[in-house]
Amino acid sequence: MAGRMEAAPPRQRWLLTGAGGWFGKTALYEYEQRSGPEALREDVIAFASKPRWIDFGSAHGPIQALDLRDIRSIEAPTGLLHLAFLTRDRIAQVGLNTYISTNRAITAAVREVLQANPTIPAITTSSGAAAALDGLPANVEANPYASLKQEEEALWREEAQQRMAVVFRVYAASGRMMVEPERFALGDLLLQALAGHQLNIKARHRVERSYVHVGGLMQLAWAMLKQPKPNGIYGVDACVDRIDLLELAQTISHTFGLQAPSHTINPDLPVDRYGGDGQIFGQLLKDYRLIHLTLEDQIADTLAGLLQRP
Repeated sequence: MAGRMEAAPPRQRWLLTGAGGWFGKTALYEYEQRSGPEALREDVIAFASKPRWIDFGSAHGPIQALDLRDIRSIEAPTGLLHLAFLTRDRIAQVGLNTYISTNRAITAAVREVLQANPTIPAITTSSGAAAALDGLPANVEANPYASLKQEEEALWREEAQQRMAVVFRVYAASGRMMVEPERFALGDLLLQALAGHQLNIKARHRVERSYVHVGGLMQLAWAMLKQPKPNGIYGVDACVDRIDLLELAQTISHTFGLQAPSHTINPDLPVDRYGGDGQIFGQLLKDYRLIHLTLEDQIADTLAGLLQRP
């Protein structure tokens, strides 16, 4: 008598929002690197602000993203990686009212998914900017970006009873999919170096930033979705390397064979620190047997992305 055929494992259906952004493209890239191109295209349902093809540097071509408004129609998803959000620079482009209403519409769509699927694991990224508002009254008009991020963090806390719900607060980031690199200290320094210019630190005071490699962050996110922690809310500062920007400029200058950076930093002025406590993040990396890139390798990976830009 022939042996009974085993049933095929249920198909994974991971929902990914913000697929067209820096973090979203990196999430696609990291999934493909570890699970393969077929698995990515079978397992991950990507969403963007409108239907479009997302080019994330794959040799196997772009991936189709659906309209975010259609996310409510996906039945029985396996988990959610939520990366969609208008960044603070968009306020000047679209106006304050549109900025607020658009981000709240994104949050509302995701809320419906979470409430319709109360047990699926869910991960989102927030910002270190939200930390400055901890314990303070909400004032979305005065600080829209941080306030709206806190609204999403509150949603994650509300919906954590029957699921693992993770909020990664990002302070400063590195990685090959960086969008508009001139807006970020690391990207701006690398653009200066690529042009062969002596790097210049404009700040008069010391500036410290806590960095995370976005590729490493997305590796951890996918690993946690596939092997969730016990139910509950996990608020995690996503940071590993805390570095003075002058030291960062010195490292980049050495890499490119440039003269030492110019600066007028006054060591007697207060230090501008923007970072969190990376202990929990570091422990999670250990728990999932992941290794975060060294700062030198983060610089190299970010540079690789800049060199691939059209």
